[in-house]
Amino acid sequence: MPDLLASLTPGARVLVTGAGITGRAVLGALQPLGVAATLCDDNAAALQSYAAEGVAVVEPAAAVASISDYALVVTSPGFPPTAPVLAAAAAAGVPIWGDVELAWRLDAAGRFGPPRRWLVVTGTNGKTTTTSMLHAMLEADGRRSILCGNIGDPVLAVLDRPAELLAVELSSFQLHWAPSVRPEAGVVLNVAEDHLDWHGSMAAYAADKARALDGRVAVVGLDDPLAAGLLPAAAAPVRVGFRLGEPATGELGVTAGKLVDRAFDDGVELADV
Repeated sequence: MPDLLASLTPGARVLVTGAGITGRAVLGALQPLGVAATLCDDNAAALQSYAAEGVAVVEPAAAVASISDYALVVTSPGFPPTAPVLAAAAAAGVPIWGDVELAWRLDAAGRFGPPRRWLVVTGTNGKTTTTSMLHAMLEADGRRSILCGNIGDPVLAVLDRPAELLAVELSSFQLHWAPSVRPEAGVVLNVAEDHLDWHGSMAAYAADKARALDGRVAVVGLDDPLAAGLLPAAAAPVRVGFRLGEPATGELGVTAGKLVDRAFDDGVELADV
């Protein structure tokens, strides 16, 4: 198994892009590792605020000029691949991780105890509601679950809390910068045209959403043609679809107002809709 934290050896220079909530969470996660973290943002006032706290900071132009000096860039999800600092890092062969990628690697490496099981939800619409419902269902079943990601706290900020499962909402931006994430189960609810200025094309946007399907179980919304089209190529060994109507074998659906499982426990009624 490759070293998940090979770029984070003590003393390694790490550039953190983004001075918001995510950037603060990244800096907090890096501090115990003994790396030399430097914060970059085009908001000069934000950088000054961090500098007053003792954080090393650098302006974007200077970061671009010295990008080869860094072993790793950890970016906040709002930064697109075309951002000058990230484009320079890619051209120089410097690895780029998102905050979710960093969280996954730290968790999988056992830095916070036994790795959690990640349940990832994405989609153009409905992902916040669905992730909140998922978390509530897990808690109702007596599971130790934490709601995080694009809703609630960043994943990095919750890894030191006791939990068995993480109910993680992820945006397409977060998934783009998290190529190693392999959730216990991941769902793509739907895919509609959105954020194409960031991703560059509809195909690239859908491909980033599809990263949620690279774990053990992949689930997609069959009533949405674009989401359904992602299932055949999903890397997950278990692939399941759900629909609002009668489910076929291997699907989840609704019959006579009840949720019906014909994927994991054929014909079992789960609950009233």
